[in-house]
Amino acid sequence: CPDFTGDLYTAERNDLTQAGLAEPAAITLLQNMWKRSNDADKRKWDEKIEADRLATEADLLVRKEAQQAAIALKEQEAIAAEKEEMKKNKSKYFAINMNRIAPRGRDVIPSTAVMAKLKKGEYVHLYHFTNDGLDRVDHDPTAESNNSTKLVTNPDGSLSWEPIINNKSVSAVKSDAELSIEDFCHACPCMLTAMSECGWPDDRCQMFHSFWSNIQQHDYRDSSEPRDHRALMMYQDKQCKRWHMTTAAATSSEEVYNLAPICETKLAEYWRKI
Repeated sequence: CPDFTGDLYTAERNDLTQAGLAEPAAITLLQNMWKRSNDADKRKWDEKIEADRLATEADLLVRKEAQQAAIALKEQEAIAAEKEEMKKNKSKYFAINMNRIAPRGRDVIPSTAVMAKLKKGEYVHLYHFTNDGLDRVDHDPTAESNNSTKLVTNPDGSLSWEPIINNKSVSAVKSDAELSIEDFCHACPCMLTAMSECGWPDDRCQMFHSFWSNIQQHDYRDSSEPRDHRALMMYQDKQCKRWHMTTAAATSSEEVYNLAPICETKLAEYWRKI
């Protein structure tokens, strides 16, 4: 507080004493007035300091939240990118089953062209899953690229399978009707595994399993007559192709029939043609 008794404040004291106040009272009044003014200034200053502090804290909070949001966005983008990578390259990220060892049987690796047709649900020859067919892929992975069949529309509007021959390959794919019983029995489980891997519905896989099992368990299977074996192979060849043609041309699920039961009448018909 200033010294209001000094010469510096003589004029202020005189103004108050001339107004009727005693000099001690005038000094006290000057002191009180200064104190009130000083207290008001101190409050304003404190308020300014507090306002600046709050503004600084708010700015820091905004910056911190923006930084956290940027970090969270980068993390989300990284997670999304990782999920997309895992989606595109599933096999790269499959967990390893440490309790499972490598299969001891033959590697069943058909050509990419055969697997592509299976993924579309199209007909492929069982030959591709015989030892001979798999050997062809082992020696030349592209040998089977075009040695297959395609479904075509005939001039009369009917459907049939037409072979597609690769000019680079001198040997054509063997028809399913020409397979031996041994090759047929070897190819069926391999084909079923490939169907499952290609996403075929369980009911279709089960139907083909039953169909081929019924072929293998038929009385002709144990016959010593080659004609009986050929009849079975011809039956499964023609009936399988017919099922695929019917399914490809179907307009509703009502038209897709169960292939599994053996039609003895048809089997006898094929037997007579041999």
